[in-house]
Amino acid sequence: MTKILSKTFTAAVSAAIFLGASFPALTAAQTAEGATSTGRGGAAREAVCGKFADFSARVGQQMADRLAKLATARTARTENLEHRRDERDGRRTDNRLRWDENRSLHFAKIEERAATDAQKQAMAAFKAAVEAAIAARRTAVNAAIQTFRDGVSQAITDRKLAVDRAVADFQGAVNAALEKAKTDCAAGNDPKTVRDNLKSDIQAARNKFASDRQAIEKLKISMGSLINARKQAIEKAQQDFKAAIAKAKADLKAAFPEKPPATEQAY
Repeated sequence: MTKILSKTFTAAVSAAIFLGASFPALTAAQTAEGATSTGRGGAAREAVCGKFADFSARVGQQMADRLAKLATARTARTENLEHRRDERDGRRTDNRLRWDENRSLHFAKIEERAATDAQKQAMAAFKAAVEAAIAARRTAVNAAIQTFRDGVSQAITDRKLAVDRAVADFQGAVNAALEKAKTDCAAGNDPKTVRDNLKSDIQAARNKFASDRQAIEKLKISMGSLINARKQAIEKAQQDFKAAIAKAKADLKAAFPEKPPATEQAY
């Protein structure tokens, strides 16, 4: 985002600087003309003022072009993020379906060992306990993933709003500076004074924009904390799952004192 933001307005800021820098030659020309005759001086001033309208339009177009690129980059980034999430969701769903199928086959093999009513009841209880543990783990994992994604999305939204505010403020300040310069020049003010005021206004806009960018940097997505929170939640879910499975296995083996069924299936 920072690189996009920087590239978005580099050309616009450079154009504004060039606008201010272009005034020395124009001012010198106007002064020389003014020394010869008032009429020719007025013509020079008119030429100087005419530069504002042209350059203002160019700066405005540059900003519009950069904003369009920023919007395109944002759309591409959002689509890429959603695509990666969909891919991960798809892989997780496929894995769960495969595990469910393997677990059903495993249960069927264990049920073949149940000869007494007590063993059949123990097997039913084992299946229920395993299914409940799996459901609880999946719910916890899903919640951890969703919380992580919500945190990322919120951080992106906050940053986008901050960038948009900074952009709007900068754009408004530059436009106001250009309009003021055009008005002052058309009013017959000294072109050098107009130029100096414009340069000062543009510099103030740049300084404000730089300050806003620094503030935006503080809104960087805290990926480390989000990733750590997700990791801890998933680890806890796995620990709780292992504890539940261990108890279910112990209860099942108690019903088969002579030769307990194999229960080392990965659930």
